[in-house]
Amino acid sequence: MTVLEEEGRTPEEAVEAGLQKLALGREYVLVEVLDEGTKGFLGLGGRTARVRLTVTPTGNQILHGRRLLQDLLRLVGVSVEISQHEVEGVLSFELKGEDAGLLIGKQGQTLDSINFLISRILSRQLGERTPVQVDVEEYRGRRKRLLVQRALKLAEQVKTSGEAAILEPMSPLDRRTIHLTLQHDPGVRTSSDGQGSLRRLVISPVPRRA
Repeated sequence: MTVLEEEGRTPEEAVEAGLQKLALGREYVLVEVLDEGTKGFLGLGGRTARVRLTVTPTGNQILHGRRLLQDLLRLVGVSVEISQHEVEGVLSFELKGEDAGLLIGKQGQTLDSINFLISRILSRQLGERTPVQVDVEEYRGRRKRLLVQRALKLAEQVKTSGEAAILEPMSPLDRRTIHLTLQHDPGVRTSSDGQGSLRRLVISPVPRRA
């Protein structure tokens, strides 16, 4: 549990100062006002306000995850800005900066490796499974849109030609994106072929009924 005490001219100012030090949003801390403070007379004899910020369990997950990322990026010599949020139990870290593109790799392979490493270490440190998504300059969203467009185009080609389309080896996440995109198309079916890093997704035509 992370606890921070902070001072300010008002409780609100003290809370804001503490949040800046923690680099967390207000929703990730519990606030206890220790002293409301006083203004004094003509600006003299006043007393500063004091608050105690207790970071929530989700906030602690974010703090640990961010520190892991900072340590890892420091080791590889890449300087980026890290922002974070949590959606439906998944900790999302967005990396931005001049060197951020170096962390993507071919088809996002480097980014996937970073994501896997941070998730594994964080889950071990916290003693519970902690889903993590690390992204660079919204790369994952762009990648997903391209895969959806490609899947729809290939599906039409497969239905027209009657021949299966075999894609290049992809990550499990990319294969899942294409599978979900085409799962309700009655004219094609998707399957995977190969093992490990050579696993490919196959889009096959569904024979028409006579």
